[in-house]
Amino acid sequence: MGSKRKRAANQATGDNQPSEKRSKKDSAATSGSTKAKTAKALDKSLFTEHPTVDERRRELTLYDLLGSEDVSERIDAADAIISGLLGGDGVPEPVLLRHLEKRLLRGLASGRNASRLGFSLVLTEILGQLFGEKDLAGSKYTGLTFESVLKILIEKTHTGGSVPGQQEREHCFGQLFGIECFVRAGILFTDKTRWFSVLDVLLKLSEKKSWLKSQCGYIIVQAIAFMKRRTAEKTLAKLAEEGVAKTPEGVGIWIAALDRFPDMQVPSQPWRNPLAATSLTSLPAVLKDSGREATTEQNGTKKQKQGNWTAQLHFVWDQILAHFIKLGAEDDANAGEQFTQFWDHVVDEGFFSYSSSDSQKFSGFMIFQKMLEAAPSCPYILESLFSKNMMLCLMNQASQEDRYLHRAALKALKAIETSVEKEPSFLPVILRQMISKHGMYNFDQRTSTKTIDKLLQNTTPSTIKPVLKLLKMKDPFKSGLDDTKYFQSLGNYLFRLASVPSEANEGEASSKSVPGSAIKALTELAYSNKSVPESIKEALRAKSTSAFAKLVRRPEDFGHLCNAILSIESDIDEADETAASILEQAYDRLKELLDPDHDTEATRAPRQALALLHAVAILQFYNEDPDVMDLFDELEECYNKLGGDSLQDGEGIAEYLVEILLAMVARPSSLMRQVSQQVFEAFTGLMTAEALKLLTDPLVADESAKGQQALFSTEDEDMQDADGGDDDDDDEDAAHKSDEEELDSDVEIVDLEDAGSDHQDDGSDDEEEEEVEDKDQEALDALDTALADVLQSHRLDKDVDAVSDDGSDMSDSEMMAVDAKLSEIFKLRAKTTSKKKEKKDAKDTVVNFKHRVLDLLSIFVKKEAAASNPLAFDALLPLLQLIRNTTTKAVANKACEIVLNFSKALKKARSSHVDAPEMDSDVLTALLQELHDEAARDPSHAFTKAVSTASLAVASVLCGKKDDDDKTQDVFLLYARTQLRWYQGEVKIQPAFFADWLNWCQSHASTAAAQEQK
Repeated sequence: MGSKRKRAANQATGDNQPSEKRSKKDSAATSGSTKAKTAKALDKSLFTEHPTVDERRRELTLYDLLGSEDVSERIDAADAIISGLLGGDGVPEPVLLRHLEKRLLRGLASGRNASRLGFSLVLTEILGQLFGEKDLAGSKYTGLTFESVLKILIEKTHTGGSVPGQQEREHCFGQLFGIECFVRAGILFTDKTRWFSVLDVLLKLSEKKSWLKSQCGYIIVQAIAFMKRRTAEKTLAKLAEEGVAKTPEGVGIWIAALDRFPDMQVPSQPWRNPLAATSLTSLPAVLKDSGREATTEQNGTKKQKQGNWTAQLHFVWDQILAHFIKLGAEDDANAGEQFTQFWDHVVDEGFFSYSSSDSQKFSGFMIFQKMLEAAPSCPYILESLFSKNMMLCLMNQASQEDRYLHRAALKALKAIETSVEKEPSFLPVILRQMISKHGMYNFDQRTSTKTIDKLLQNTTPSTIKPVLKLLKMKDPFKSGLDDTKYFQSLGNYLFRLASVPSEANEGEASSKSVPGSAIKALTELAYSNKSVPESIKEALRAKSTSAFAKLVRRPEDFGHLCNAILSIESDIDEADETAASILEQAYDRLKELLDPDHDTEATRAPRQALALLHAVAILQFYNEDPDVMDLFDELEECYNKLGGDSLQDGEGIAEYLVEILLAMVARPSSLMRQVSQQVFEAFTGLMTAEALKLLTDPLVADESAKGQQALFSTEDEDMQDADGGDDDDDDEDAAHKSDEEELDSDVEIVDLEDAGSDHQDDGSDDEEEEEVEDKDQEALDALDTALADVLQSHRLDKDVDAVSDDGSDMSDSEMMAVDAKLSEIFKLRAKTTSKKKEKKDAKDTVVNFKHRVLDLLSIFVKKEAAASNPLAFDALLPLLQLIRNTTTKAVANKACEIVLNFSKALKKARSSHVDAPEMDSDVLTALLQELHDEAARDPSHAFTKAVSTASLAVASVLCGKKDDDDKTQDVFLLYARTQLRWYQGEVKIQPAFFADWLNWCQSHASTAAAQEQK
């Protein structure tokens, strides 16, 4: 017998061993097939009284599936078990009793997978059929009375003697689940004694295990839905006697009962309605779980044991929330006032008071989040949530990371952001609470978060007006800040609003647009508001300029920017009549350009672009730009040239615009860069060969101080010295001029014909850098020598040659002399270092300028190549020469990318059969020859890729002329001659140049063959 049991145990152990490891794909397939087979294989026939081995195996399989974590498997198994027990005429009573006693009720105490859920499902259905409408217990299974089944449940889930804590816990949960099955089956109220028998079990269980109190209370709340009024009254009376009323569970039960039976008779003690105004004084202590464990009787009633604090919110708050939602749905006029009283007395003063513990404040934050999530279905509670103590606790805990509830406060702030994101209409209400009333105007600075910034991102055209009204306080003193901090915060908020994307249906009305209204308010604040302190006006104007730069990126916001400029009302020096007159004329031109009655389909985009330039010029005028008058003159000239009804009247306008735009991109300003790109995109169709040459000329400038001097008319002596060599008479302040000052200086585009166009000394930069390094080393050696002479010391590597001193100290006069000599030495060193920095700064200035020019060329190439404009081909050679000559990899990469985009745009235009102007074949052939000559000047891979792409683009146009076979032959002959020169060693070209050509030919040959077959 022992050996058999051992073998059986070993076999069972072997069955529990993990299966062979499989791949996810195989596992998924196996799992799916198993489910399919299981669904088909489940036998729903009745269970027998004396099961065979196969029948026992079937039972084992079904109950095993009943505990599966897969919902569908549990449901299928439950269906099969219920059918096997009660299907047809049903099984005999002993069989049903065996399954209830040995399987279902006993299995509730199992913690395996989802056993309790599956067993509860079957048990609820069986109890419903036994003691419900079918009353099988009264007709067929007479031995299975309600009392006997409840007794079996208690016996099978009872723990006697000394058992492990986990086992005791499992049995307690099993009993709880079993009682819940009785309640959900709806069988407890056909006979009054049934419910009170179950209630006694629940009360004993909650008294025995305080950590089950909330679960037991929730089952009672579920039972109230099945009760009649009289039963509910008796239930509350019994609970009051047991001391349950003044517990969180009791509050939830009382609220559920009163919501179901508003006119029911409730015990007068300890309260009739826990949410009534008279009960609010004692309710906070109950809901905070402030009582201690005790079993002594007080005033004739038992005081319940209190469970330990848990991070999970008690179910009573669901009942409270449901109660107020019901009041709101009934349009109760006092609902808002009732909730405010409840929140202030119970939550604000109970959970967020100064004396509240950290655990209570944590619970308070969870309550706040729960109520906030329910606000869409109960809007009247929203304003009351942001109470005094809650806001103070929220700001304190969110402000510092080392606070105990810092993460809880951040979650609460995140919940606020989420609620506004889901319901943007809540923004004005929440914003008013957070920046005024119990909050702070500079809430983000106070809490070190970006909550207000994120909330403002959800502003809509329907809420922008009340939001601006809240932000722009009539009396800044009410913000609690001084004028400087108030206007700084206001500027930050308006800047954030100006960044909100425009909605598609906003149209052109700035009054209905979020960014339009915000940028107008920000502009008025920075330029027109006389209450703003002078100390922050410059910062506000800089912020306004940044906001304009963001708006310019979005073409749909063009009108908002111009309207904001038109709204500026700033004082002008009346003595300067010329400036006032020019500004007035600029305003008149801007208004005329914005007038849609003067627009045509062809002139609309150029006129809007010119209006944008006028708006920026007016902004520069108010920013006191010294060269703005010259800009107004140039814009007037452009305006006059564009004054006609057709673009042909604007001859020569492109050259003016290119010069203006190059001057703008030379400035280190995001606004200028964005505006220049937007304006240039509108005028690419008006570009001429002369204008394109003006645009590409800066690309040939040396990336050095010489190139900078050629590009910009700099009268700075320091720059001249950097080009001409060392000059000991330089002013020391000029030598230390900062990068920011140089970049902010006004620049003028000059003739670049002689600006290093030949590039005869391509390696001069490297040689110059090496020479500078040598000179730096020499300077360091000279510095060491000078210091050694003055200090009478030596370097560590010259200990051998050093002569030790006699150790005597220097006198004061000698120390003063040494100090003077050291000062002189370090001045000379600083001057030498500044020369190297100036050269580096000069190179950076030229490189940055080339980047901006390439941005404009990229726009031109993409747009005009897509339109098959012959002028776009003129940009290829300057780009290739830049790739070959530049010493900056980023510039070369950007130029290479433009060439590739040119090829893509041209190919797309040809495939879409865009109507394009006729191209001169001879000009293209000459261009192709120049491209092949360029290919031989640099054998690098990157340059070869770019020049090959350009060559194939030109070749595709020439070969695409169906009526000109001679040009196709010229293309093939040109490639053949270049390849022959390469073969003979006359030129050095990467093989990829010819490989690309052969691949292109093969592709065309395949296409031609396919068309021939058709």
